[in-house]
Amino acid sequence: MNISIFVCLLFALQFIYWLVGRRASKNLIGNEDYFLAGKSVRLFPLMMTFLATQVGGGVILGAADEAYMFGWPVLLYPLGAALGLILLGAGIGRKLAGFNVSTVAEIFEVVYRSVMLRKVASILSVISLFMILVAQIIASNKFLVSMGINNTSLFIAFWAIVIIYTAQGGLKAVISTDLVQAAFFSTVFLACFGFVLYTNPAVQSLQLPQLEHFENVSSKLCGWLLMPLLFMVIEQDMGQRCFAGASPRIVSRAALLAGIVTMVVCIVPVFFGSLANNIGLEVPAGGSVLMAAIAKTTNPWITALVGCAVLAAIISTATSLINAISSNISSDFKLPILQRASTMRMVQGITCIISIAAIFFAFYFDNVVDLLIQSYELSVSCLFVPIFIALFKKRGNFLAAILSILFGSIGFLLFRVHPIAFPKEIASILLSFLGYGCGELIILYQTGRLNKNAEGNNV
Repeated sequence: MNISIFVCLLFALQFIYWLVGRRASKNLIGNEDYFLAGKSVRLFPLMMTFLATQVGGGVILGAADEAYMFGWPVLLYPLGAALGLILLGAGIGRKLAGFNVSTVAEIFEVVYRSVMLRKVASILSVISLFMILVAQIIASNKFLVSMGINNTSLFIAFWAIVIIYTAQGGLKAVISTDLVQAAFFSTVFLACFGFVLYTNPAVQSLQLPQLEHFENVSSKLCGWLLMPLLFMVIEQDMGQRCFAGASPRIVSRAALLAGIVTMVVCIVPVFFGSLANNIGLEVPAGGSVLMAAIAKTTNPWITALVGCAVLAAIISTATSLINAISSNISSDFKLPILQRASTMRMVQGITCIISIAAIFFAFYFDNVVDLLIQSYELSVSCLFVPIFIALFKKRGNFLAAILSILFGSIGFLLFRVHPIAFPKEIASILLSFLGYGCGELIILYQTGRLNKNAEGNNV
């Protein structure tokens, strides 16, 4: 691949994203406009931003790397995200859109009537989203290095452009650039897939997955499939899009369509990872399996376009995460600094600080997929049960919610220190359900005693 072609294409696209984001950032009025795009997002842009949020570095680069080792069963990893979107489309997204809130954590204040629980949920959400953001930045750095670009100044310039338009325009800028980026990477990935499918004879030797292939990854299936699926229900950046939809019906349709397109797009990296393994392609240490396979089976121009498409996918997920974290911090905590200064300027400043901090932390982690799965598991273990129940129960039990979070966090930590034969992810969720049940029983017992005492006093 010609590095000059790649760099020129990359920064030309970055300039286009900046122009689109700058145009969308005009006439912002208040926090609702900045974080929820005025709650007026229509079907097609909402579908594309759902797609762009889910198809990131972990799904593209991580899935190709895992497919190189394990083959076609790695389809279960992006399948978790696709099924999560379909779950939103089947009714969960409609229920989320029905809440008059700005963050998922605010549901704890509405349903469980507790500001403290809202802050706890927000902190857990911020930690998980921040770890996922770090994973996206790691993916971009590893990717650029694998392409032969190990230049810190170029890396910083690349992310500086992203930070500028994300901080300026909030969710409006994010959705506008998501639309362009998702259209670009989907077109390039599928065109590249079609090109190799019809021009490369090595494709004919690819085998369909056998039962023993799934046995080799049985220990990873729960993390690959279950965690991304359940995380979709409680994820702030996805919830933010549900709250921003023009209507609950539009949210459901957009999520359903995005789930289908996500699965179609994610076949591409798994295909190339499996193909690389099948033809015995040697990938240099620290290299990208996806790009090595594409460079081997296509030409320099296609390779450069796919490189830009991978980075577009990473950026689109990262900008969503940055805005979601900023939303949690600005909306769920009454920060004195926001009361004393220009709110919009301070919110934009918080967005910049989050982005810079994530770049700093990215240098201390390495495995993208494992970091993503741990991020999903932390939030799912602690927050899935009380949030899921809140979708179907208008008035919740404070004690049940806090015990559910406590038991889930204990499970998350305990099953890492003392591994068990049973999948630790499911065990943590079951513990969280147990905590919720204990809280309900305690309140039921206390209510019964109070009723008996009242009857005794009446007699």
